Amino acid sequence: MTVAEVDAVAQAFHDGVESQDAGALAELYHEDARFLAPGFQPAEGRDAIRATMQALIDMGARSLDIEPLDLRVAGDMTIEYGRYSLGLETPDRAMTDVGKYLIVHETRDD
Repeated sequence: MTVAEVDAVAQAFHDGVESQDAGALAELYHEDARFLAPGFQPAEGRDAIRATMQALIDMGARSLDIEPLDLRVAGDMTIEYGRYSLGLETPDRAMTDVGKYLIVHETRDD
């Protein structure tokens, strides 16, 4: 993947959280992908990923900014390391969770 493609995926995550669209977020993953959200069981497959994304939205996820810091290409895989800022709002308060992430992108024919 190119830097521009990685940036486009980061923007799609931002847009999906901002629009509260768990379906659009899940579509960023391949059908056999895994999503490892903190505090959740591993979500395996697009339906499970959609459900986890919806749970995060229901818990108050309102914004997400992703900043890729390093990309490593290894054959048909691109490993992306970066940091994120997740805005959460509940009826009682607003907070921001900041942390790091790791994504393995795999290029496939489909």
